[in-house]
Amino acid sequence: MSIFDYFASKTADELERRPPAPTPYRKLALALNQASEDAKAQYPDDSETVDDFVRALKEICKIRCKKTPGADPQPMKAEAQFFLSKDRMSAYACLLPPENDGAGITLEEFLMEMRYEGINCGILQQDIQREIECGYLRIFPTARGTLPQAGENGKVTELFQRWERACLDAQADGLVDFSQDIQMQPIRKGTAICMMQPPVEGTNGLDVTGQILPCPQSDSVYIPQGENTAVSEDGQALTASVDGILYIEDDLFCVQEQTLVDGDLGRLREPWKVSGDLYIQGNVDGGAVIVATGNIVINGKVGQARITSVDGTIRVQQGIYGAAGSTFLSAARQVQSPVVEQAEISAGVSVIAEMIVNSTIHCDGTVYAMTGRGMITGSLIRAGDSILCLNIGNLAEGRNRFSVGYPPHSPESWNQLKTELAETKSILKKLLASIADLRRKGSRISDMEKSVLERLVEQRNLYMEKQSSLAAELSILDELLRKRSNGRIQCQKLHPFLEVQIGKLTQEIVTEEENCNIHAVDSWILLR
Repeated sequence: MSIFDYFASKTADELERRPPAPTPYRKLALALNQASEDAKAQYPDDSETVDDFVRALKEICKIRCKKTPGADPQPMKAEAQFFLSKDRMSAYACLLPPENDGAGITLEEFLMEMRYEGINCGILQQDIQREIECGYLRIFPTARGTLPQAGENGKVTELFQRWERACLDAQADGLVDFSQDIQMQPIRKGTAICMMQPPVEGTNGLDVTGQILPCPQSDSVYIPQGENTAVSEDGQALTASVDGILYIEDDLFCVQEQTLVDGDLGRLREPWKVSGDLYIQGNVDGGAVIVATGNIVINGKVGQARITSVDGTIRVQQGIYGAAGSTFLSAARQVQSPVVEQAEISAGVSVIAEMIVNSTIHCDGTVYAMTGRGMITGSLIRAGDSILCLNIGNLAEGRNRFSVGYPPHSPESWNQLKTELAETKSILKKLLASIADLRRKGSRISDMEKSVLERLVEQRNLYMEKQSSLAAELSILDELLRKRSNGRIQCQKLHPFLEVQIGKLTQEIVTEEENCNIHAVDSWILLR
């Protein structure tokens, strides 16, 4: 290769490696790339929108820079280009510069062009003016839509516990935990049960074109309104419409209507009769006489009082501490109290206690003392079914009298009838003897003696009728008491003395015994 050829080829390689002169389009493209980087740095959340806008701008610039061969360059006015984000919540703009001494663009013209493009909401007026003053080939936001603002759902604030309806009657095992207050919430008429906050409606949004973006629907408040409750006039509270006990049922607040006494109940001028259930927050004493057709709950103690539940149960939370001949409780179903002391109790189903001391109990069902000390001492108990306890008597001994397996008044009635029949027979025998003495006088009887004889005969007839009636009643009770009984007395510890009656069988237990299951078999009373 000659020296000339060497230098010629080297010059040609240098020309090939030298970058071509920048074209108008290339200049615009480079400027747009820089504008894109600046915009994405300032508005990183809109990076995708900016990239899409730059691609569209480059296509526009290609057309803008394309020249017709042989034609003279024409002035080209500055041009505003706009772009919407995919969700139409942002609008961006870019000013392309004028060419060949073309005219610029004013703020008013820019805003008019934007309005023609349908961008008419959320206009960033001050930002636009500032950006226009900064020059051409800048990418900047011109409008921002407003997102819908969610409201607030309705809200309920409950002011009471969600306790289920209390069932007073204990189950067949006779276990009641007197250490825990019974779960009952007394409430007065008009008292607020819960407060309601109505829903707050949200605010609709707008995209930059003015399209409404509806806000989510706020949920209305759910009012847990059940029986005997009402919504206040302002709609902000659920209240009790009667006095009673508040409870929850099927996710609704309900009020079981009943009479409420907030404090103690003492001496009353006359018997107090209540229709339905009765709740007494304090003590009952002072000889008060109370009759309720439904359940009676006494949250305190009972002293000297006469209390009757015609169709329900009596629950005394803190114990019965009565006085002989002055304290009586009668319930169609159950009587429940941790302590029964110096009281007379009558119950149709069962009596449940932890201690029964110096009391008289008549119960058609079973008497239980199976929790706490579980002790019965110094008491007369007649149970139609059984007596179940932990201890009978105590170290100081004392006398208990129990009968089981028959209607509770049958043994007493049987003994009473036997006594009364014996007395009737005795009187009738005396009458018959006196009548016979007077009749033996024959014609020698005086008028006064005749009158006496007539009265004695009348009395004899009456006593003979009474004897027949008593004998018939006694025969019925005899038949009842002769039937086999499944009644039993169970205890872990028995202290003397215990007098047991099962039907017509009686036995006195004078020894200390353990793990007793006292019951009747044929003509015997067995301890185990």
